[in-house]
Amino acid sequence: MVPDYDLIISDVDGVILTEGEPIWENIIPLKKLLDKGKKIIFVTNNSGFSRVLLSRQLTSLGLQAEPKDIITSGLAAVIYMKRMLRVNRAYVIGEEGLVEEVQNAGMEALFTTDAERVNPEAVVLGLDRLVTYDKLSIGMRCISKGAKFIVTNMDRLWPSKDGLRLGAGALASAIIYAIRKEPDFVAGKPNRWIVQVAMEMTGIKDLSKVLVIGDQLEIDIKMGNDMGADTVLVTTGINKREDVERLGVHPTFLVKNLTELIS
Repeated sequence: MVPDYDLIISDVDGVILTEGEPIWENIIPLKKLLDKGKKIIFVTNNSGFSRVLLSRQLTSLGLQAEPKDIITSGLAAVIYMKRMLRVNRAYVIGEEGLVEEVQNAGMEALFTTDAERVNPEAVVLGLDRLVTYDKLSIGMRCISKGAKFIVTNMDRLWPSKDGLRLGAGALASAIIYAIRKEPDFVAGKPNRWIVQVAMEMTGIKDLSKVLVIGDQLEIDIKMGNDMGADTVLVTTGINKREDVERLGVHPTFLVKNLTELIS
């Protein structure tokens, strides 16, 4: 089955890692595919990851990956802001990875009340485990004054070692509710924009040759299904077997982990 695919798109949280802890029953099969020369791109909605640091972590686990083999929702959001909106200054609600992508793109990243004084063209929001009331309020006020509202992803939940935590979508929802305004753009899964970025970077155009692996039915699997790609749900993260019928999202393959699929 797997050798028929030219590109494998794998999620990270819930598939490769749980808050930094490796999920070996998925890592070992993916390593076998890499050893056979298969192309794997790691596409994650977690905008907090630094692609440089994540590439080192994946490589240390046996998954040889360079920063160019990783696409975060932060990178996808920044590419959209740069390409479509011509943003020069952005107020950032997010972690190291998102800040790094904004700055690497040549944009000025703003963090404090100075943002309101200089009127950023956009507010970009991602997962932020150190978010504060003031930080969200400043972002809300900038958006109210005309800044574009860009969200890396609308994930409701995020899997940690201690259980589920609030995702970026939960944070974005505070602003959405407060000013009754939906985001101008959501860059991450299930929006296919993030996969368009991946396919641009790999040069692969035939979706029938793409396999999407993830742990969330409404995020990873819905995106793959909507694109027309084959999908694999692994139950090592958020969704379990019983969620398939409840949510009405059906993967091509449903496995406990990738050792059931890849030998």
